[in-house]
Amino acid sequence: MQYKSIKEQNEIIISILKRNKELMSILTYVEKLKLPNFYISAGSIFQTVWNYYDNKPLNYGIKDIDIIYFNKKDLSVDTDLMYYRKVKAFADKQKYNYEIDVSNEARMHIMHKEKYNNIIEPYISSEDAINKWIATVHSIGITKTNDEIKIYAPYGLSDIFSRTIRPIKHKDNSKELYDKKVNSWKERFDNLNIIEW
Repeated sequence: MQYKSIKEQNEIIISILKRNKELMSILTYVEKLKLPNFYISAGSIFQTVWNYYDNKPLNYGIKDIDIIYFNKKDLSVDTDLMYYRKVKAFADKQKYNYEIDVSNEARMHIMHKEKYNNIIEPYISSEDAINKWIATVHSIGITKTNDEIKIYAPYGLSDIFSRTIRPIKHKDNSKELYDKKVNSWKERFDNLNIIEW
């Protein structure tokens, strides 16, 4: 599916996302928390679009809601947990069947070192983190300010519309991680165009 301009692609994706009432409700709630440089990102965004075109429930196969933000002044795990508990309590109250993940991208290099004994370059913003995720469809986020939804998609939106899974190769990514993501998506979605690592 091809569209003439990035503007038109943006408008179509936003119009589809607005139909996902649960996702929009969480986006509005997170906006009120005033997290710095925040996005709802990755799977819940592009999978809503795929579900729409497959005429499936918009939340079909969506495992979690990834909420990211960037705050270099507070790298505390407790702060992430505080925001997680707030969003989780809101989602539970609404009876939304989502797992919730909240991450300060400013501390991801610390988390990787502690959890995986893996050294990655510190991110300089939420956008920098999104730029370096594993696949182009995965590298997307939406944010909201004053009732306006904005998309950040550094690799464009065409791969989402064409269901093209394209790796983003840099030193902090790996074929193993890419293949794991691809296999997970293949279990839930049809007609994917897989570009091998």
